[in-house]
Amino acid sequence: MNHAHHHHTPTGSRLGATIAINVVITVAQVVGGLLSGSLALLSDALHNASDVVALIISAIAEKLITRTSTPEKTFGYRRAGVVAAMINSVTLMAIALLLIKEAVTRLIHPVDVSPGPVILLAILSIALNGLCVLLLKEEAEGSLNIRSASLHLFTDMVTSVAVLAGGVAVALFGVHRLDSLLSMGIALYLIYASWGLVIQSLSVLMQFTPPSVDVSKVEEAMLEEKAVRNIHHLHVWQLTDNDIHLEAHVDFHEDLPLSRVGDTLAGIEARLRNRFHVTHVLLQPEFEVCDDTDLIADAACRREPHDH
Repeated sequence: MNHAHHHHTPTGSRLGATIAINVVITVAQVVGGLLSGSLALLSDALHNASDVVALIISAIAEKLITRTSTPEKTFGYRRAGVVAAMINSVTLMAIALLLIKEAVTRLIHPVDVSPGPVILLAILSIALNGLCVLLLKEEAEGSLNIRSASLHLFTDMVTSVAVLAGGVAVALFGVHRLDSLLSMGIALYLIYASWGLVIQSLSVLMQFTPPSVDVSKVEEAMLEEKAVRNIHHLHVWQLTDNDIHLEAHVDFHEDLPLSRVGDTLAGIEARLRNRFHVTHVLLQPEFEVCDDTDLIADAACRREPHDH
């Protein structure tokens, strides 16, 4: 059977542009944060630096995904994008914890902040990160990897909004502790935003059943074929975020000709593709072979050869 796979990878120019833009933002924010004494601005700079790393990781992963499979790597590097998404989302959470630590320190020992550079650089960051999010918007919809990089950019844009608010508060009311409080709020948001991606990536890597697939309904669909008596040893997992694989043992009521077995399995496969968007189907036909007929089973079938 021919199994076609499609990759929605962003162009190198788009990723290159977002990397370059974030390098500029990071350098500007580090300089501005040191001159103004703003923790929120330095925190934002740290997050922007992580954006650069995340984008580079995503770019490498997207390149690896397109590599041809080999006898030693039959799936190629198809999961490189999922691994990149996991790294990027875990990195976001680690950065958030660092921000909380620094914010608590600044709350105990507040530092005066010069609002001018903070406000200007926050506006610059909002505009440029917003542009980067738009550049990757289309690809992010179809790739967990690009979505994780885009999340870095989007959360940094939100971070800059909070930094801007803090700068305005210092300029108008002289409230310097607000800078640290906003940093803590930003950190909590980062943890919230990245947690979903961590769970999604982990589910794919652990080969959990995709949330879009109801195993009981899969069994019902397969048993619609009258010649089929039982479905067992069913496994459904994701190779990537868009590539669902399914394998199962199909037990027949009677010992049928191979041609009819093939037609039956083809009907089951078509149904699985149409209803559950399964991209790769592997079905093992059986007749009075397997003692274990549980739908989900860990042990292999105990086969007894038939006497002829």
